[in-house]
Parts: sequence; structure tokens; C-alpha cells
Amino acid sequence: MVAVSGGSEAEKVGSVEARLDWLDGMKGIAILWILFFHFFCTYEDGRLPWPLAPDYFASYEKSCAPHSLRSQALCFVSAALTAVTKLGFHAVGVFLVLSGFGLSYSLAKIGNSADGWLGWYRTRVIRLFPMYWVAHLVYLVSPFQARLEPMDYRFILSILGDRVVPIGTIFYYFNPALWFFGLILQLYVLFPVLFVALERWGVTCFLVVTAAVTFGARWVLLFAIPVSGEWVQGGFFACRLWEFAVGMAVGVLWRRRSAQVGAVIFSRPGLLAGAALYALGLYSYGRLWSYIFTEALIGTGLAIILAHVARLLGHLPWLGAAMITVGTYSYGLYLVHQPYVLYFGARMRSLETPVFLVAAVGIVVILTFGAMTLERGVNRLTSRTLRFPLRGPAHAPSGSR
Repeated sequence: MVAVSGGSEAEKVGSVEARLDWLDGMKGIAILWILFFHFFCTYEDGRLPWPLAPDYFASYEKSCAPHSLRSQALCFVSAALTAVTKLGFHAVGVFLVLSGFGLSYSLAKIGNSADGWLGWYRTRVIRLFPMYWVAHLVYLVSPFQARLEPMDYRFILSILGDRVVPIGTIFYYFNPALWFFGLILQLYVLFPVLFVALERWGVTCFLVVTAAVTFGARWVLLFAIPVSGEWVQGGFFACRLWEFAVGMAVGVLWRRRSAQVGAVIFSRPGLLAGAALYALGLYSYGRLWSYIFTEALIGTGLAIILAHVARLLGHLPWLGAAMITVGTYSYGLYLVHQPYVLYFGARMRSLETPVFLVAAVGIVVILTFGAMTLERGVNRLTSRTLRFPLRGPAHAPSGSR
């Protein structure tokens, strides 16, 4: 652990982060990264090499065919930006961390839900499902969406919240991003048990146990009883428990010692540690045995990195405010974006990349404003209809793969 000497930096972290705007900034960055990942990958349609391949830069250079030092440098920059874009699915782990953080942070002060756990479940259902149902309706009635599969009984299962069984046909059904909803429902159902365990065992013991459960579950499903990869990706909650659990642990610690925890996370050694964890996560793709640890390393490391990026952007008035706003209403954008970007991405494949990028930014802006407006409207209608105070957007992570 690294402490910042003197009181000024600790006080700065404690006061500046009082509203935790950097959390919403992280969500804003992550959802836009995921959205553009889906958009760009649909557009390029496998024409460019996969960034995790060992010969990625060499393969990319062949596609560029540079004829001068300047064109070679531009090719390298293009390859780097493409690699970052095509790794956007990694932000899913960040949203798991943020979700665990937000839920435990809100309860850590009082130790449990003021309305009891049944009241807590009621709140989660009211915050999650109305916008989720509206996203299904939007898919049915809105034009310009990719129609990936026919409407059948699976659509009813999806409306009920089932994105797991039968996993081979429903996990990516009609709107692939919704697989994450099934994972988050599992974690929310188990959250009271996890929170009580965290309170009773303490942070260290809680993290040791959840790490053992996570890595044990991944080993079983990868080696002992090999199954479809969807179960490891998120069909079975235990395979992604670490990311959620580490967020819970940091949320509790932040509630109790925000200045000290913030000083560690937002220090230079903290950033280097995050980068090292993320780099190890990228390296772990190379072998099946190390894939047991991949998601945990990537989610933890990238969460630290994006926390630094979000806090840095927070010092840029218009950009920081924009990321915070997008992050605040990222739930609606997560739910509705993918069928649209799949539709437009497929139809823009004939465009040159610079033209595509300009058009894509415009479409992303329209989608973002539309999703934010839709989520606000759904929240207001839900609040009036159920006489339930919704003080903000649904506290749920965004993300998809």
C-alpha cells in the first residue's frame, strides 16, 4: 500500500470525490468504448487482424503496405487505435467492479437496507426492469435495427429476465448485449449474502474466499467439466464473482476511509499497479490454464486505469461533464445500442475509414441523446405510476460484449 505524504493530497481526494463523479465518468468512458467496439467491429468485419494475436502489428503493417517512414508511423498509430477499439469488450469487467462498488457503498454506512432485504430487492426490480422492458419494445417497433433472429418463445424468456437458459440459444439472442443483464441479475440475487459475508468476515477474508470461488469455478468449467464458453463468460455468476466482489470491498473501504483509499488508488504506484494487472490479463489469453485468471486481472486493472482517466477528464469542464452525464444514464444506452450499431455498421462497410469515423461519431451522439431521453422518461413514468421515488437512473452497470 502506498500512502501520500502530507495532508493536502488526502484532503483533496476526500473532498473532490465527495459526489464520486469519477464513478459516473468511468461508466461514461466505458459504455462509449463498448458501443464503439460493437460499431467498429461490425464495420471492419474481420478485415483487420485481431489485436491479441502475437504478430498483430506485423499483420497490420502488411495491410497498410507503408512506402515511407511517415506512412509507416501513421500505420503504427492506426494499428494502436484499432487495437484499443477492438478491446472495448474489456470494459464489461469494469462495470462489474462499479456495480459491486455502488451497491456496497450505499449500504456500508448503515450496515443493511433501511427497508430490509425484501425492500432492497423491490428497489432493484423497479430500477432495473422497466427500462429493460422498454428496450424490448423499442426493438420490436423501431426501424434501423439489425434483426438477427426471429421472434419466438425466447423473446418471452428474455422479457422475464432469463438470458441464461437455454444458454446456447438465448445468451446472445436478438440483442447480444443483454447477456450481461442475466449475469447482473444473478449477482443481485446473491448480493445480500455477499454483503453480510463481507461485513462479518472483513475485506481480506472476503476477497480470499471470493477469489477461490471464482478461480475454482473457472477451473471446473474449463478443465474438469468443459462446457460452452458462455457459462464462463457470465452464464454462471461464480466465474465473474471476483470483479463484483472487489468492487464491493473497495466500496466498503471507501465509505469508511475515502481519503486514504483514494490516495492509494489515485497515486502513481496505484496507476502502475493497474497497468501491470491489465498487462498480465492480456498476456493470460495465451494459454487455457492462465485464462482462469484473465477476467479478474483485466477487470481489476482496467478499473484502476479508467478511474485515473475519468478523474483526469473531470478537470476538463465540458468533456468531464459530458462523460459524467453519459455515465449517469449509461443503463439506457447499454440496453438499446447494439441492434442499431450492428445495423449501421454493416451498411457502412464500403466507406473509407475516415468517412466511417465521422459518420459513426454522429450516429453515436444521436444514439446517446436518444437513450438518455428515453431513460429519463421511463424513470419519470415509473416513479409516477408506482409512486416510487427514483432520484436518478437505475443503478446498474452498462456493458456488453
